[in-house]
Amino acid sequence: MFNTGIKILEMKRDLEEIPHARLAEVDRYLKSLRFKKKSKAKQLQTLKGIWANKGFEKIIDIEREISSSRIELGQQLLSKKV
Repeated sequence: MFNTGIKILEMKRDLEEIPHARLAEVDRYLKSLRFKKKSKAKQLQTLKGIWANKGFEKIIDIEREISSSRIELGQQLLSKKV
């Protein structure tokens, strides 16, 4: 396993030695590598809707219930002996 920073520095040094006429070719190659990497990237998954039909939609005042639950949990945590 190599250090990424060191490898990048070595590659920069090598790029300085490439003839000016060949830099466009190197640029195209690097861009093609970046494109391949992006195409293999996993698609993002969303958590939208994971709580649907779990019963929460039946709670009339959800904000009050959440606040009440937070207070109750806080009191339970504070009452525990360490």
